[in-house]
Amino acid sequence: MPWVLRFFWSRRASNPVRRGVARATELGCFSCHGAQGSSGVPDPGSKDLTVPAWSGGLYMMYVKDDRDIQRYIQAGSVPKVEPGEEQPADAEPPRAALAMPAYRDALRGTDLQDLTAAYKVLSGMVAPPSGSVAERGLSLATQWKCFACHGPGGSGGFPNPGSFAGFVPGWYGPDFKDLVRNRAEFDSWVRTGTLERLAKNKAAAYFMSHQKIGMPDYRGFTDADLEGLWGYAQWLAGTGGGTSLRKEAAP
Repeated sequence: MPWVLRFFWSRRASNPVRRGVARATELGCFSCHGAQGSSGVPDPGSKDLTVPAWSGGLYMMYVKDDRDIQRYIQAGSVPKVEPGEEQPADAEPPRAALAMPAYRDALRGTDLQDLTAAYKVLSGMVAPPSGSVAERGLSLATQWKCFACHGPGGSGGFPNPGSFAGFVPGWYGPDFKDLVRNRAEFDSWVRTGTLERLAKNKAAAYFMSHQKIGMPDYRGFTDADLEGLWGYAQWLAGTGGGTSLRKEAAP
């Protein structure tokens, strides 16, 4: 596959979460916050003796919205106020040995928005409404480690040598629409790990047989499981990966 086509598919399937995770890796964010923000490294100078992880709901202790996230990214451990605002009375200089650095000078293009989107997804700050079908799908996908291949929050992008696009597709966006045209095709992917439409296409069949990471079959999943996973995929499609939402209660 010519590199120009791989480049085209990479740009076509790009999204803020995918770009944010890649940029956070380049900036060294996960060196302290752990792989994809999963666990912070020890910090002898901090109150909790560890660098905060991005995941597990710890965002509630540090940030409330996009503005707070972006202040930490740009200014470091003690967010700087905007012009005309007052510094919070309880703001203290960081005592941690591994203080959060300021990245203001290292940011370019859409970095700030992309990093914010990645943080919100990896931290669990955004999720489908509580009690919804989509939330049950997210829970199932998390239980079965689907995001280990399909990327945080189904954002896709992890390398897959030998595949047509060169990466594992996400659960929303152009690449997902190409591979999943309707609910029946979605069910086929999950339960059999393949799709008859593509299996009959010589070019598609070639790449599917040569890619290193293949879709496994989950024949044991119930109809309710499939309904939840489909609901989550639809929620992702309708919210752009959910990056504009906070976790909320079902109506």
